[in-house]
Amino acid sequence: MRGEYLCQECLAIFPRRLKQRCPTCLKKITPRGEVCFECFGLSSLDGLFAASMYRSPVVSASIHTFKYRFIPSFAQPLGSLLAERVREIDLPLPDCLIPVPLHPRRLRFRGFNQSVLLAETLANELTPGFDIPIIKESLLRIRFTKPQMKTHTKEERLRNLKSAFTLLPTDVPLIRRKSIWLIDDVSTTGTTLEECASVLKQAGAKNVFGIVLAR
Repeated sequence: MRGEYLCQECLAIFPRRLKQRCPTCLKKITPRGEVCFECFGLSSLDGLFAASMYRSPVVSASIHTFKYRFIPSFAQPLGSLLAERVREIDLPLPDCLIPVPLHPRRLRFRGFNQSVLLAETLANELTPGFDIPIIKESLLRIRFTKPQMKTHTKEERLRNLKSAFTLLPTDVPLIRRKSIWLIDDVSTTGTTLEECASVLKQAGAKNVFGIVLAR
């Protein structure tokens, strides 16, 4: 439709990711992307649900435009699509949402954190009139790293994000015993979400589930 960046016709051709896989071994298919029995306890992330596939040209172009052409209004249609896919799998709602943080330097350059905007839309769409709490400033990115998509090996990805995240000590009570959804736009290998989940689990989070637009 004229005047819209992403119309319903465009969103309708976003492919659904019909099979979710264990985020640890990437082999076993699980109903909602939960960690499989064999991998249980091997990682901090309890599951990872991806609404679509990044290899789709329309998906990758939309996310790239959202982030690198600096168009925050993309958050509304993309967040609505994410909410629709989450409703389809009937995933139990969490106690709170935590967007994956940007480093302050990158946030100043971009002007917005796409994960925060997606989380806000997702919360509003899933529980109209009673938004799920969004914790935006407790989990911090304290190291400026290059994008994970520009790394080439598992070892390089791990080095790139080592000690990149921390949690404000004063906000530990907000995390303890909570069921948390970590919100991001894209997951490539899951390393970013795993690092964030590790910080949250160390603070006493009950479980941490990644929710992303595409993988």
